[in-house]
Amino acid sequence: MRRLVSLSVLSTLLVSGAASAQGPSEDPIGTLAELMVGTMFPNANKLFDAQAVEPGGPMPEMSPEASEAVSAVMGSTSARYASVYRGWQEVAGAAVALADGAKLTLLKGRSCKNGVLAPVDRADYIEGARLLEESAVNVLTGARNEDWDAVWEAVNYVSESCSHCHSLYRDGPDSRQEPRCQ
Repeated sequence: MRRLVSLSVLSTLLVSGAASAQGPSEDPIGTLAELMVGTMFPNANKLFDAQAVEPGGPMPEMSPEASEAVSAVMGSTSARYASVYRGWQEVAGAAVALADGAKLTLLKGRSCKNGVLAPVDRADYIEGARLLEESAVNVLTGARNEDWDAVWEAVNYVSESCSHCHSLYRDGPDSRQEPRCQ
């Protein structure tokens, strides 16, 4: 009897807890600059690297200096697990991060580093995010097919999509005078 009551109480608590559970916040957490530095730049760089070295090919040899530098940080988690997801898997993961990251740049309420709200409702900003997602999905398709030529070509469009928004909102002759998204 005691066990039955305990199970009844436990199931009531679990069901009511599950009903009140919520997913993650829909509000942006970091600034656009933090999203860029933490997600977009590192993953875009992985794709740019894929243009230099075929992901499925042999790893290039390291210089003695580079080898010493890697040995010096081998105790770090990043260095220890750097070879776990290499090659095509790494390219695919970076492409997914950029494609989904494009959506994150459009969250209402996202602010720029300087406190100005990101222009998430402007057509040219939305178009930049769309271009990034589209080009990253093309990289993902190439990576899934292990097609270096397709990846190489698609990465060029990733670069162009980044330049699209940077020229409008980050760089440019008036970027120091206007409260732009920096």
